[in-house]
Amino acid sequence: MTFYLRRKWVDKRLSFPTFRASAVLELDNRLIDQLWVPDIFFRNEKTAVVHNVTVPNRLIHIHRNGTVMFSSRMSMTLSCPMDFLLFPLDIQACPVIIQSYAYSTSNVVFRWTEGKSISKSEDWEMAHFMDQGIETSGCTDDFDSHFACVKATFRLQRHLGYFLVHVYLPTVLVVILSWVSFWIDGGAVPARITIGVMSILTMATQSSTVQSVLPRVSYVKAIDVWMATCMSFVFAALLEFAYVNVLSRRKNLFLALEKGFRRRAQAAQVTDLQAKDVRMLSSPSCYHIPNRATVNAQKSKVFAPFHYR
Repeated sequence: MTFYLRRKWVDKRLSFPTFRASAVLELDNRLIDQLWVPDIFFRNEKTAVVHNVTVPNRLIHIHRNGTVMFSSRMSMTLSCPMDFLLFPLDIQACPVIIQSYAYSTSNVVFRWTEGKSISKSEDWEMAHFMDQGIETSGCTDDFDSHFACVKATFRLQRHLGYFLVHVYLPTVLVVILSWVSFWIDGGAVPARITIGVMSILTMATQSSTVQSVLPRVSYVKAIDVWMATCMSFVFAALLEFAYVNVLSRRKNLFLALEKGFRRRAQAAQVTDLQAKDVRMLSSPSCYHIPNRATVNAQKSKVFAPFHYR
């Protein structure tokens, strides 16, 4: 972030008479090195720079009663410990810790200015977070030290729009696409296999893309639970087709066996009927010729339904 750091303190040695026309002395930044200034440093600072275009962006004003106002413009990158357990529904608290490097609290005490400690520009906006307010507090006791310390905590809520468009909506569509295979004929094996495998590969690619932009943490995040649930639905749809395919093949096998046994039984009964007719025609004691009604009745018995279990 880029900000103006304004410090104000009272140094009675710098007070001047009231007969001067100006109530405030505006000194050149080259005189700052000749005055005493607080030895402020940022405890969680990673990189920082004081702007020097076109001149060093520093000013110092001295009031009649010895009040000194020192301001400088700088850009800084600060570390912020984050908890991604609820990502992307998380709210992060990023501190800015300002501390004295050498002076203890017996010589220097830091306090936020009442009522206007931190102000921000009206068009201040971040791409990934929404501002939820700034809290100011002291931190001398937080770090178990005797050096002056104050802290400003920025509460940032993550924007959900990006993840709705690029993560949640695509994964929901992939899950719905995997359910389309339920309306495809069970015999269309290539079509259903293609839909199931492509859905799993798409979910794996989407999960890998999301993980590539996040730190590698050892705990499960909310986005991980969502991706795992979607993957489970897609994988279950593929397992459903495999189960249905197995049941279909078993049913076809039983039908084929039943049909084969039925044909064998019919052939055996027809053979027995023909042999009986031949014996009756060749017998010397009886020359009985069956009429058409008898033959039809015997044929109906031959083609009686056969049930195989």
